[in-house]
Amino acid sequence: MNKAAMILMMILTTIFASGCGNRMWESTKKTTSDTYDFMFDTAPTTRSYHDATSIPIIELNYQAADTIYSNVGQFELSKHSAIFVRAFTNQNDPSDNSIFGQVVTEQIADRLVQRGVLITDGEPGETDSAYAKDISQTDYRTMNSNKLSKLPPRAAMLSGTYVIGDNYIYMAAKITRLVDKTVISGHNWTLPITDNIRQMLPQLKLDEGLEPSVKTKFN
Repeated sequence: MNKAAMILMMILTTIFASGCGNRMWESTKKTTSDTYDFMFDTAPTTRSYHDATSIPIIELNYQAADTIYSNVGQFELSKHSAIFVRAFTNQNDPSDNSIFGQVVTEQIADRLVQRGVLITDGEPGETDSAYAKDISQTDYRTMNSNKLSKLPPRAAMLSGTYVIGDNYIYMAAKITRLVDKTVISGHNWTLPITDNIRQMLPQLKLDEGLEPSVKTKFN
């Protein structure tokens, strides 16, 4: 092979390698976000981490409240049933009194109010946990929807817990009917740990940066 042919082959090889490298780089840029989201299997069920962190938590909590509402069957509670609210608690630390649990509770409750639920302040009374006179559990099971609306409404309690993970807070909420302790609706969802959430959870300190590994000044 003469010298000119060798030079031409080297030029063509360089151009081909450069083109492949550019295509590989573009593909890598497109998949970097997906790799970050899913390599540890911790992404939310509905959105990737990068998408979720840009969404206010009120929107994620409203979506959760909509699911909780939709899970209540027509024979489980009536539209006149009072639902009391208990602040969400830290499942791993019941003494955690941070504002985070109260904020999430209020957002879930507010959304249920928007859907027509009778969210009720205060603590339930004795009558909220007992059947009315001459009324039994069987009456609610056997009545059709028209007659069911004429029976005394049964009260319920909205409660929930949260568990703090590395990148997400794992939320769980349920509505429990008081008279028979039946859970009539439940839902689990995740919230990404953003700077705003860190402000509501004192145990999560903001990242103050990495300490230099080399000496930056001399004595």
